Amino acid sequence: MSTTSALAAVSGYASISRISAAALGRQRDVAEAGATPAAAAPSASVTISSAAREAARNDTGQGLTLPDAEYWMSRDFPEDIMAEARGRLEQRQPAPGGSYLPDSVANLPLLPENEALLQQFRQEMKEIGHNNPDPEKQARFNRLLNLSMKVLIDGWKAPMTEADAQRELDISRAMGVLMADQPQAEPAAGDDTPRVWDPMAGWKTRWQQEGLEMPEVTEAATPQRSLWLQLAEGAGIAQDEFVARARELASGLSGNDLTRALEQFISDRYVAFRASQAGAAA
Repeated sequence: MSTTSALAAVSGYASISRISAAALGRQRDVAEAGATPAAAAPSASVTISSAAREAARNDTGQGLTLPDAEYWMSRDFPEDIMAEARGRLEQRQPAPGGSYLPDSVANLPLLPENEALLQQFRQEMKEIGHNNPDPEKQARFNRLLNLSMKVLIDGWKAPMTEADAQRELDISRAMGVLMADQPQAEPAAGDDTPRVWDPMAGWKTRWQQEGLEMPEVTEAATPQRSLWLQLAEGAGIAQDEFVARARELASGLSGNDLTRALEQFISDRYVAFRASQAGAAA
């Protein structure tokens, strides 16, 4: 299983708020395309000119290689990591119409401690350089890139250490392994009329089914414009208030329970916000 497919398997519908995953996947695709094992070539002998060999030795700028590929494809996880990965996958819920509902709250403003940790990772990456010829340093650069993503995703809730970020990364890798082992559903036969894909369609439908009111979101999620903050803003909730409430809820809830609690909070405030606007306009 490739590194890209492993990470893609665990992103699911939550990727709408995980900003860096697609860019990271593209980097890995480039790296893996340039690092195909010689064993994959036809068995017939191939003559390579000395000029081509010299060019290959001098070609150091074609993207990030993955010298620790065995790490990314490993299936040797401690039982506590596997248990957490299984638990998170079991909590995932299909969205109406396909894909999965968000199973976490992510991409909110970082705590100062985690902002400092992120800057520490970035400084070390800068010192290493993305094309460092040392395999161990390349492996460290790649690991730091992924740890940085985990801090960006989860660093709003509680202070994190590198070990905390590594554990989250290991859980994601384990989830990818478990997902890859599951049978893949065959594409549904029938209507294949092209449609404009709305990544939030299933989520919106579930809100309707639960009797919740969802504010309109018109902008794409970015590191500065999280989906959750846009929903809160549409409900008339200031960023500081929403983040404080999210951290308060996260102290006792996680996964789907946390997601549902914040959905209810947004919906209740949105209903009140619209009522106040209607009263002011009357």
